[in-house]
Amino acid sequence: MNFKQHFLVIFITCLCCLLGSGNLFGQDIITKKDGKKMKVIIKEVSDTEIKYVDYRDVEGIVFVMDRSLIREIKFSYGEKIKEEGPNQDVAYFVDDRNQNIKLNFTAINVGFTILTYERAIDPSSSLEYSLKIPGLGINRNNSELSGIGFSVGYKLKIGSVFKGDGYRPKHISAGGYFRLLAGYVYTAEKRDRFQQGNTRTTRSSAHIGIELGKQWILSNRAAFDIYIGYHYYGGSYGFESNGATFDRFNDDELLGGDILGYDNNAFSIGLRIGGLFGNYGKAIKNKKKR
Repeated sequence: MNFKQHFLVIFITCLCCLLGSGNLFGQDIITKKDGKKMKVIIKEVSDTEIKYVDYRDVEGIVFVMDRSLIREIKFSYGEKIKEEGPNQDVAYFVDDRNQNIKLNFTAINVGFTILTYERAIDPSSSLEYSLKIPGLGINRNNSELSGIGFSVGYKLKIGSVFKGDGYRPKHISAGGYFRLLAGYVYTAEKRDRFQQGNTRTTRSSAHIGIELGKQWILSNRAAFDIYIGYHYYGGSYGFESNGATFDRFNDDELLGGDILGYDNNAFSIGLRIGGLFGNYGKAIKNKKKR
């Protein structure tokens, strides 16, 4: 073997070693949520999945993995990506308005005004705070109604329960939901009964319940929300007629604008329309700064 042949053999051997070392040291590492680490070569990354091959077999079978199963990706050139799951990626909702003020049209029809402020926590949940004003609505009983009420609710998206980490709504505030709710209502109703004088009825009730509903978002500006629900309540009742007052524990009736009940059991129904404001992307940035 002459010098040229010797040199060619050495060159080919070194080239093979370099290619082999490239496969050895040029691998990516996927860390799954269960802690398992995989040495691979990533071929393609999409919004929902990753395609990869075994680092020891570059031309072998291409595997596919859902990104919701991955905790972290470390590429061969040093960059790391920490996966939060497709439903939690801020990039999908960075332009969404995440706050909402809604007016309940069902309550107005029975003499109440209910205003609700909603703030999205993340794509799968939000918080709601409602203020009830009895008497500020359509009066159908020829009576004077006054009082105050409030409620606090936690909304959990139905899609996030049944679709898990792969759930992603069209808008951060859109979709079907369960709402856990607790509230309090106080009302005072005064009537002028013909030939019987004036009467005044007061009701003070607290309630807890669950509601099922769906909210649609139109052009990132308006919200359309409908719901029904069941509640358990208790409270007190006062009745005054011709100067005589009667007070007792009451489980007979609950009047709350969007909620009506008898014997400690109440049902709610509502139609709400609102306007959106705020920005989810900015809210996340401010949260990280704090």
